[in-house]
Amino acid sequence: MNNFRPALYLLAAALVSGCATLNKSECREADWQTIGLEDGAKGHPLTYIGKHRKACAEYGVTPDLDQYRLGHTAGLTQFCTPANGFKQGRSGRSYNDVCPTELEGRFLAGYDSGRELHDLKAEIDRMLREARTADAEKTALEQNLQNVETMLVSGVMSASDRQALLDEFKRMQKRQATLEVYITDLELGAARMQGEYDLLDSSHGYY
Repeated sequence: MNNFRPALYLLAAALVSGCATLNKSECREADWQTIGLEDGAKGHPLTYIGKHRKACAEYGVTPDLDQYRLGHTAGLTQFCTPANGFKQGRSGRSYNDVCPTELEGRFLAGYDSGRELHDLKAEIDRMLREARTADAEKTALEQNLQNVETMLVSGVMSASDRQALLDEFKRMQKRQATLEVYITDLELGAARMQGEYDLLDSSHGYY
């Protein structure tokens, strides 16, 4: 038990340090213009410097905001391109309104095209998942229908029990027919949307 507590402290320290954006040596040797450039190129907002300020405070280092801002502005010119906007949108990443006005329009044109593909793909995947779930239910129903049919043919039961089984058999048949239509609609819908996806994917021009 005595050995557990120090290990717990070490784990907590590791978790805390893992959340910091910069370590001790990075803070003390920081090139804030380069750091700003890298953050801007990743699409981080200018306020991201606050994370660096917090990480470096315990080492007595204060970020150079002017140098960071200079680098960050240059980094945004790498991030705010139509091609990267398309990449960000297609991956489903959110846009944090970081692009300057003169770059934002072209970035968003790419982003919206990519986001349209992302949303289409997500809807196709959802429909196919639902079709698989419905198909699994239909398969289970088919087995249950066989079991009930066997009982109806060979079983010795009261009239009321037989009627109850017949009612259940009809209910399962109705559900089976509903699932068959549902699965067909989902698969046809997914195929139609896949056609839309392929057409859009071949015509966007952002590669």
